[in-house]
Order: sequence, then structure tokens, then C-alpha cells
Amino acid sequence: MSKQEVLHRYSQSITLLKKESTDAGISEDEFQKLYFDSLKSHNITAERNPQRRYTKYFTIVLITLTVLCMVYNYKAIYSYLICNLQEYIYPGLRLIRKLSIPFISLFPALTELYQEPCLIQNPFFTVVDMDCWPCSSINNVRQAKNPQPTNQQQSAPFIYETEQSAIKMHTLRQIYMQNKEIFDNEAPKILTNNKFHTTPQDLFENIHIDDKNLYIWKSTNFNVARILRQVIPRPKVVPKFGQSTERFIIIDSSQSSFHVPDTECNFSFLLSLSGARTVQLRPAEECKHQCKSLKVELKESHLLWYNWWYWRPVVQSSSGNNTFIAHVGSYC
Repeated sequence: MSKQEVLHRYSQSITLLKKESTDAGISEDEFQKLYFDSLKSHNITAERNPQRRYTKYFTIVLITLTVLCMVYNYKAIYSYLICNLQEYIYPGLRLIRKLSIPFISLFPALTELYQEPCLIQNPFFTVVDMDCWPCSSINNVRQAKNPQPTNQQQSAPFIYETEQSAIKMHTLRQIYMQNKEIFDNEAPKILTNNKFHTTPQDLFENIHIDDKNLYIWKSTNFNVARILRQVIPRPKVVPKFGQSTERFIIIDSSQSSFHVPDTECNFSFLLSLSGARTVQLRPAEECKHQCKSLKVELKESHLLWYNWWYWRPVVQSSSGNNTFIAHVGSYC
């Protein structure tokens, strides 16, 4: 389209717009004022566009150079921040805690996350060049007669008979009913068949004789640990100080195979409260080429001690109909 055609169409548009303004009751002076004001605003916008474009390019270049300098001097910047921010870490965390109180009061269910040592586990975590000599020479699970509190140098798994009295399903139900409010508030979730969660009330008030499920009841609270300590005393192999408040109660009536949950501390124990099952100690992924897989019969009231750093216990399937109830704990 030529310039003459463009000007002609523009002239026609102005004439049509002037006619519509006259029909709307706008005088010629008002129309001229509006027309020239629109030209001025158009000229200002046209003048600002190049400036905005240059500002945008300058900002992008500046950010790119800043990022490159930070990457190049990463170690120096990291060392500087670590050295100068140490004294602000705890005051900052204390401030965050105070600021979160109103939010927690609105959503009290979030308080249970505070007790978790790990919110999200990394399934691909491995230790590079892990030293596997503590388990490389172990060929069986030894039977201990009178074990003493295990020190930090112990790594070979062993089993022994405790003085723990048998705890059946009705005993657990009685403990729950006597402390229902504490359990419902501080240990409200029970993992069922490693798929979904249920509540203690659903477990103990609606359980059936033909129930064939696996229940893993986890607690990380002091009040729950104090209640369980009354019926499950601290095993003699566990030192007086250092036991984790984390507790697992396993109720298995499915007779299927399952992995024993990972504990907070690496010195762990599996105590049979009712029933008997075969437990396979599989070496950790990093040591599976140097260490052997072991099997042991875990009878009622017997305790299996193992180092979680080297062994991963798996309870084997059973052909019996007895419900297997066990307690899992650890210490550091």
C-alpha cells in the first residue's frame, strides 16, 4: 500500500470520526483538543519504547554477568557466607518458630511433622566407598546368653531370649483404650499394608478374627514412649541413655513377607511380643557383594539386635495363622 493510499484512508477515518463526534454533541474545538492530545500521547509512548527496550537488555546483561561471577567465585562466596552467618542461624530459626505459631494454631495436624527426623527419604541414597569389613566376616546370627549393653564397636547381629512377657492383640487394645486420648492425638496414623493409613480407633474397635493385614504403628512422641515403656521395658542390651523416642509396633496377620521399617538410629532391635517368624538379614546395597544374607528364627519374647548400617531385616512369609506382633526400636 502506497503512502498516498495510507494518507487517504487516514483522512477518511478522521472525517468519519469527526462526523460521529458532531452527532454525539462534541464541538469542533473539543474534537481538535482531543485529537491533538491523542497525538501527543502517541509521540510520548513512541519515545519511551526504545528507552524501555534498552533498559530491558541492560538488565538481562547485568543479571547474566552477576550469575557468571557468582558461579566462578562460588567457593569464596560460600565460605564468606558460612563464616558470617553462623551467629544468625539460631536466632533466625527461633524467629521462624515464633512466626509459625499462628499458622500451626490454624493447622494443628502439621505439628506431627516436627517430630519426624526425615520428611522425605531419598530412595537412591547410597554411600560411596562404604567400608563393609564389619559384615564381611559374619556367617550366622549368634545366640547370646546374657548380653550386656552393646557398645558402639558392635556390628555383628545376635539374638537372645528376653524377660518380655507376651503381648497379645487384646492387651494392645486395652492399652489403647486406657490412653485413647494420648494415642489419638500423638500417634493417630497406622500404616496399613504399606499402602494407606488408618486410625487406632479403626484398628482396635473394628478388628475381625479373619483380618489379614499388616499394620505398622509409628510413634515419635515422649508421652507415647512413656506409656509403651510400662509394658515393653527397655531391653538390657540398650544403654540407659541414647534410646530414640521413635517406636514401631508391627501387627501382622497377613503372614506375608515385609520389610522392617528403617529406624532413626543405626543400632536397632526387633523384639517379638507375640508369635514367631523367620527373619532374613539382607546386607545393605553397598555391601551386598561382600556380605552374606543371614536367616534366623525369631521366637516369642526373643530380641534380634542388628546394625541398620549393614543389615536390612525382612520378615519372611509364614504358613501359620498366628498374628505376629513385634516392637522395633533403636538407639544412638
